[in-house]
Amino acid sequence: MAVSTSNEFNRPLTLALAAVAVVGWLLVAYLWSQSSDLHAQLDDGLKRAEVARQGLAADLQNLQKSAGTAADLKKQADDAQKALTEAVSARASAQNELAELTKQVNEAKLAVSGSQEEASAKTRDLEAIEAKLKPEADQLASLQAQNAALTTQQAQAQAALADLQSQAKAAQDAAAAGKSQQEQAQTALADLQTQSKAAQDAAAAAKTQQEQAQTALADLQTQSKAAQDAAAAAKTQQDQAQAALADLQSQTKAAQDAAAAAKSQQEQGQTALADLQSQTKAAQDAGEAAKTQLTDLQRQVDDAKRSLAGVQSCNQAAAPGGDAAPAK
Repeated sequence: MAVSTSNEFNRPLTLALAAVAVVGWLLVAYLWSQSSDLHAQLDDGLKRAEVARQGLAADLQNLQKSAGTAADLKKQADDAQKALTEAVSARASAQNELAELTKQVNEAKLAVSGSQEEASAKTRDLEAIEAKLKPEADQLASLQAQNAALTTQQAQAQAALADLQSQAKAAQDAAAAGKSQQEQAQTALADLQTQSKAAQDAAAAAKTQQEQAQTALADLQTQSKAAQDAAAAAKTQQDQAQAALADLQSQTKAAQDAAAAAKSQQEQGQTALADLQSQTKAAQDAGEAAKTQLTDLQRQVDDAKRSLAGVQSCNQAAAPGGDAAPAK
């Protein structure tokens, strides 16, 4: 009877233990299922993280290559800066040359002005000489007229002398006829000789005046020729100065065009340098961002690995008999 009662008492305990065991196995199975799912999710996350890490590593390599390209861009920026410096130097040189040419243009203008004033002065001198020459020419014409008149008078005096000589000869012939007639004839002859001498002296004086007038005319003609030559030389100098001025103005225009071209090159160089600096900065920023993303992703991978290790430890602790659960 006692044995029967003990068996009846142990039967509910056995059923309870069996029920607890069943519940435990069910709980273990549920936990195992959850652990498997979590393990699968973690594996999937690790795979995705590894793929992302590989992609970021490739991006990092590309960015490192881009960093090399950034170094090239830096070199191009340095070359552009050098070209910009050369353009600035060329512009300064062109400006200096322009200032020098402007100075030469001003000097040429002064020289042209001086040549014009000198030519005007030579023209005024020529006009003065011509004005001075006119009375001398009038005087020469008058002297030539007087010379012609004196030549006529000389011819008349010679004719009169010849007539008087004929009369003297007649008087000498008649002298033999009478002494008084001879004295009268000699007196008349002396008078005629005096008149002839006076006519010859007047002709010589007229000839001397004519020669002096011709000499004065020749001097005035020489002075006029010299003044004309000086005016022509001044005109030539003026033409040469104007040609030099035109040449200098052309050089000034060329220097201004060169300065404008140098300024345009400088602006283009500055724009290219700014673009290269912007590209270099963008490449550097992208490299830094990629490095930051790679660091964050590596940290996430490490965290996922630690989480997976914790789950595996939990699985091993929850597995029956302490055996490690196989990983999926």
